[in-house]
Amino acid sequence: MAKITKRFGSGGANLTPGGAAGQPTLADTLRDVADDLAALKPARVVAADATAAYGAGEQALINQLKATVNALAAVVLKTTKG
Repeated sequence: MAKITKRFGSGGANLTPGGAAGQPTLADTLRDVADDLAALKPARVVAADATAAYGAGEQALINQLKATVNALAAVVLKTTKG
Protein backbone atom coordinates (compact mmCIF):
# COMPACT_ATOMS: atom_id res chain seq x y z
CA MET A 1 0.00 0.00 0.00
CA ALA A 2 1.35 3.38 -0.99
CA LYS A 3 1.86 5.97 1.70
CA ILE A 4 0.22 9.16 0.48
CA THR A 5 1.53 12.26 2.20
CA LYS A 6 -0.37 15.53 2.57
CA ARG A 7 2.00 17.02 0.00
CA PHE A 8 1.28 14.36 -2.63
CA GLY A 9 0.91 16.11 -5.99
CA SER A 10 1.96 19.48 -4.58
CA GLY A 11 4.14 21.28 -7.11
CA GLY A 12 4.04 18.21 -9.33
CA ALA A 13 5.48 15.87 -6.69
CA ASN A 14 4.81 12.20 -7.44
CA LEU A 15 3.10 12.99 -10.75
CA THR A 16 5.97 12.45 -13.20
CA PRO A 17 6.06 9.00 -14.85
CA GLY A 18 8.85 6.65 -13.84
CA GLY A 19 9.23 7.98 -10.32
CA ALA A 20 11.35 10.95 -11.35
CA ALA A 21 9.31 13.21 -9.03
CA GLY A 22 9.32 10.96 -5.98
CA GLN A 23 7.73 7.83 -4.64
CA PRO A 24 5.05 6.60 -4.69
CA THR A 25 4.22 7.53 -8.25
CA LEU A 26 0.72 8.50 -9.27
CA ALA A 27 0.33 5.21 -11.14
CA ASP A 28 1.41 3.17 -8.10
CA THR A 29 -0.98 5.08 -5.89
CA LEU A 30 -3.91 4.61 -8.27
CA ARG A 31 -3.18 0.87 -8.52
CA ASP A 32 -3.14 0.58 -4.73
CA VAL A 33 -6.45 2.44 -4.45
CA ALA A 34 -7.98 0.22 -7.16
CA ASP A 35 -6.80 -2.90 -5.30
CA ASP A 36 -8.29 -1.61 -2.05
CA LEU A 37 -11.64 -0.87 -3.71
CA ALA A 38 -11.70 -4.26 -5.41
CA ALA A 39 -11.18 -5.93 -2.02
CA LEU A 40 -14.37 -4.43 -0.61
CA LYS A 41 -17.08 -7.03 -0.29
CA PRO A 42 -20.43 -5.27 0.02
CA ALA A 43 -23.32 -7.34 1.26
CA ARG A 44 -27.01 -6.92 1.78
CA VAL A 45 -28.35 -6.51 5.31
CA VAL A 46 -30.15 -9.75 6.04
CA ALA A 47 -31.59 -8.85 9.45
CA ALA A 48 -35.35 -8.75 9.78
CA ASP A 49 -37.15 -5.42 9.67
CA ALA A 50 -37.47 -3.57 12.97
CA THR A 51 -40.55 -4.57 14.89
CA ALA A 52 -42.87 -2.95 17.39
CA ALA A 53 -40.18 -3.46 20.05
CA TYR A 54 -39.03 -0.03 18.85
CA GLY A 55 -41.06 3.15 18.76
CA ALA A 56 -42.67 4.06 15.43
CA GLY A 57 -40.02 6.67 14.59
CA GLU A 58 -37.10 4.38 15.40
CA GLN A 59 -38.73 1.52 13.52
CA ALA A 60 -39.12 3.64 10.40
CA LEU A 61 -35.54 4.94 10.64
CA ILE A 62 -34.02 1.47 11.12
CA ASN A 63 -35.99 0.05 8.20
CA GLN A 64 -35.06 3.00 5.98
CA LEU A 65 -31.36 2.64 6.85
CA LYS A 66 -31.53 -1.07 6.06
CA ALA A 67 -33.18 -0.34 2.70
CA THR A 68 -30.57 2.33 1.89
CA VAL A 69 -27.64 0.03 2.71
CA ASN A 70 -29.20 -2.72 0.59
CA ALA A 71 -29.69 -0.33 -2.33
CA LEU A 72 -26.07 0.85 -2.12
CA ALA A 73 -24.79 -2.73 -1.89
CA ALA A 74 -26.85 -3.69 -4.94
CA VAL A 75 -25.35 -0.85 -6.99
CA VAL A 76 -21.80 -1.71 -5.91
CA LEU A 77 -22.27 -5.41 -6.53
CA LYS A 78 -23.75 -4.72 -9.98
CA THR A 79 -20.86 -2.37 -10.82
CA THR A 80 -18.14 -4.80 -9.69
CA LYS A 81 -19.65 -7.77 -11.54
CA GLY A 82 -19.56 -6.17 -14.89
